[in-house]
Amino acid sequence: MAAAPILIVDDEPSNLATLKQILEGDYQLAFARSGAECLAAARKHQPALILLDIRMPDMDGYAVCRKLKADPATESIPVIFVSALGEVGDETAGFESGGVDYIVKPVSPAIVHARVRTHLSLVRATILEHYVRQLEIEQAKTARLSRIHAVLSGTNSAIVRVREPQALFEEACHIAVNQGGFGIAWIGMSADNGKLLKLTACQGVTAERLGASLFLAKSAAALEPGMVGQVLNIGKAVVCNDVRYAGDCGLTCRDVLERGYLSVVCLPLIAMEKVVGVMALYAREAHYFDDDELKLLNELAGDISFALQAIENEKRASFLSYYDALTALPNTDLFFDRLKQLVQAAARESSGVFVIALNLNRFKELNDAVGRHVGDQVLRMVGQRLSKGITRPCTVARIGADNFAVMGEQNNSQEVSALCEQILGLLNEALVIDDKQLQVSARLGIAIYPSDSDDAEALFKNAEAALKQAKYVKARYLFYSPEINARVAEKLAMENMLKTALENKQFVLHFQPKVDLSSGQIIGAEALIRWQHPERGMIPPVEFIPLAEESGLIVPIGAWVIRTVCAAQVAWRKDHIPIVPVALNLSALQFKENDILEFVGVALAEHGLEPGWLDLELTESLVMQNLEDAEKIMHAFHEMGLHLSLDDFGTGYSSLAYLKRFPFDTVKIDRAFVIDITRNPEDAAIASAIIGMAHSLRMRVVAEGVETEAQLKFLRNKHCDQIQGYFFSRPVPAQEFGTMLGLGKRLELEPDSDAEQQTLLIVEEDKEMLSGLQQSLRGQGYRIVSAGSSEQALELLATTTVQVMLCGQRMSKIAGADFITIVARLYPATMRIVLNGQHGLQSALNAINRGEVYRVHSRPWDEDLLRQNIREAFLYYRSTV
Repeated sequence: MAAAPILIVDDEPSNLATLKQILEGDYQLAFARSGAECLAAARKHQPALILLDIRMPDMDGYAVCRKLKADPATESIPVIFVSALGEVGDETAGFESGGVDYIVKPVSPAIVHARVRTHLSLVRATILEHYVRQLEIEQAKTARLSRIHAVLSGTNSAIVRVREPQALFEEACHIAVNQGGFGIAWIGMSADNGKLLKLTACQGVTAERLGASLFLAKSAAALEPGMVGQVLNIGKAVVCNDVRYAGDCGLTCRDVLERGYLSVVCLPLIAMEKVVGVMALYAREAHYFDDDELKLLNELAGDISFALQAIENEKRASFLSYYDALTALPNTDLFFDRLKQLVQAAARESSGVFVIALNLNRFKELNDAVGRHVGDQVLRMVGQRLSKGITRPCTVARIGADNFAVMGEQNNSQEVSALCEQILGLLNEALVIDDKQLQVSARLGIAIYPSDSDDAEALFKNAEAALKQAKYVKARYLFYSPEINARVAEKLAMENMLKTALENKQFVLHFQPKVDLSSGQIIGAEALIRWQHPERGMIPPVEFIPLAEESGLIVPIGAWVIRTVCAAQVAWRKDHIPIVPVALNLSALQFKENDILEFVGVALAEHGLEPGWLDLELTESLVMQNLEDAEKIMHAFHEMGLHLSLDDFGTGYSSLAYLKRFPFDTVKIDRAFVIDITRNPEDAAIASAIIGMAHSLRMRVVAEGVETEAQLKFLRNKHCDQIQGYFFSRPVPAQEFGTMLGLGKRLELEPDSDAEQQTLLIVEEDKEMLSGLQQSLRGQGYRIVSAGSSEQALELLATTTVQVMLCGQRMSKIAGADFITIVARLYPATMRIVLNGQHGLQSALNAINRGEVYRVHSRPWDEDLLRQNIREAFLYYRSTV
């Protein structure tokens, strides 16, 4: 790092030259010729020293010096005035303005060097002194933090040994003073619902003296309104880092000051979700408690609170035998005991019983994100809402982790459904913990006695089976049925079969080609997994992928797919087959794996395959789960050289604001928009918008599920880049796909030969009427094509350039007016002429008013006028397109 320069300021060039000659061999120099330049140069260069002329035209040196000292950025820079002998008379003014010395003109090189060396030495000494002082401060802070860590360690050790609150309080205060270095530590417990405080333990001063100062005798005394009162009211730590300037902060601050201490912190002790006491710590120095120390001390208070809660719970051993320690709700044993009694009573009285199994959604992720202490608070608050918020007589229990259960008498299923809605409503309102809002939700499974079982344990198992099915189908709640039990058993069997399939290598890959719509060549493929079961035959992915996702088996299956695709590429290359990039789908679980980047890199390296031959397909819902993490991983993939495709675009969030953040190379149009692309204006508009959007973002577009020539031509006309689908090829085994590549199989694309030819499309379901129109309009200089139905007409419009359409209004599958509207939206340039009967006049007029119809002819029509209107329509088309 370069040394800071010396800034020389003088309006006379000769003076600047003289000082430059004296100093330039030994120091870095900067120059200014006026007071304004000096101020700017000082901020820019942050010089180690300024040699400042007194007489300058814009402002004198004293004014410049005062401005330098008034600016926090330059106030510490020493200033030496350089001026003629006659200008040095008022030395007081110079020193009062902030200068440190004078050099008299004409300058002596020896004096200049001596003064500069002296003041630079002082600067270095000041910097060193500041560094030493900061080091001492950091060392002292480290020592304090070490002592507080020792307090935490000692207190936790005491928590393990001690089983009585009083002994715990006394040992905690002893550790705080003797190991933590605090002057005084004391604990007071609240009484009478927080209105009174009783001194319970202290160290560093006798209980009698402290009690007298704080007006706390052996019996509880009225609560002071100062720091202690604040802690008991708000349940958070309160700090005073200098009691000399605290004002009226109550008896505690006054006691701290009278005993010669300057800083104090009061920490809340919490049990059963209530602030039950205060721990106060006195420190000798001012500003003792910074954020780092407060964080550790809050942990100390939390540990003591936890121990206090545990001790209280241990005192109620019989209580804990039947109740959950965290939520104070009945535990599993008590729940089943009460359920058995309820079932027996219902059997005697011929009544019903309901059981609801409840599980919180994504609680593990929430617990990992906010920490165990907050997660425990969430469970407590959920338990409170269920036990206090349900309006009908019920038993609410916590039966482990994030699972709860509710049971009661049942009269009809509508009552239970209403109760489920009430429970979900109770949990829907956000939980407020530490000024943060947390949202929780749940799924429920319900079983009813006697229809679902006459045994208590079996009844609850059936409720759990309904809960599992609710999770699987993403329902808010489900009632049990025998079919649910069968499906759960089937899922377990399928999961075991999946594990066996992975071990026995029963999976195979099929490859569906991607075709370029400019050349017709195969330019890529998508790898699609199939399960070749030895008994059930080929099982499609839709039957096992969801279960693989749910069970977590998708991770090893996905790893197998990556390795197998790499191996197939290498095998084709070894057989001198020209390979193409192969796409494979990443699941959400794979994407969340921390080692996915490393795994893909290792798989490529093991097979000696370049990254450009892999294309990773990700869905919108996957990347939107965690935007920041997804963005990092995807950029890392892109930097590795992998291609990235966005699958199923348009079916999820479809947000351009998010899409532009990700380095996708390709966007895939979901087959849902391709199926009816030639018949549904909405699907056609969505596909066209996706193509335009992707091209504007310099991405390629692949359309999935292309099965007809009409779909192909429509997409080609809209400048889609690639297609995949049954029109060209089904997914085929690896060997067959290699053969396709080796033979150079391609899609024969016809030139758009009818683009310039005038074409009239006649749409009429009445065969005689259609024949008559064809005969009447023949020989008019344009080609005539015809369709006997609306569906056939839409196929023709997708594959043929039609300038004018003549259409009857009587349609069997699509109403004539609706058909005209669809054509107007799909092919707005086509001129539309309608032949309507007497009853269709109003709908035809409505279509004219909407701009969907060029002309209307009522039956019977004037043939000469019809021919003339058709010729005019062709002319109008040419003038507008």
